[in-house]
Amino acid sequence: MGKFYLPLNLQHFAEQEEGLLVQSKHRFEINTTPGESEATYVRLAKGFNSFDPNTNEDVDQDHYLDGEGFATSTVLGAQLTLSFSGHRYFGDEAQDWIYSKAMSVGNDRETTFRWTLPSGEVFEGPITLAEITGPSGDANAKGEISVDIHFNGKPEYTAA
Repeated sequence: MGKFYLPLNLQHFAEQEEGLLVQSKHRFEINTTPGESEATYVRLAKGFNSFDPNTNEDVDQDHYLDGEGFATSTVLGAQLTLSFSGHRYFGDEAQDWIYSKAMSVGNDRETTFRWTLPSGEVFEGPITLAEITGPSGDANAKGEISVDIHFNGKPEYTAA
């Protein structure tokens, strides 16, 4: 397995292509047939207009006598999560599958997920669906939704 890092800085993408990064170039795929012998990956995109990656780091901070009152931080653990938000689109295979799990707990919320970055790098692995919310909102608005993808363990990293 490759080195785990989240290459989300413009310096990294500038090596691939000059200019601003357009977020719609990310590709997200969720397995809608967990437990089957062959995974069925469908694109998670329709209706979603925003995503936010986070490494949810566990940081230990200690003050040592030689630090003159300043702390030292050590990252002891992490979990890659992706938070998606947008609008409920009935008939989209990925959204329909996710929302079929909204009232489930335990293993029913687990599957696999693949994130391909615009650079061609890929993060892939087992996940748990968390914080499935919505649709909600005003009477004259689209139904607002959100869902969090929590990678279970260190995702497999594949270089471009």
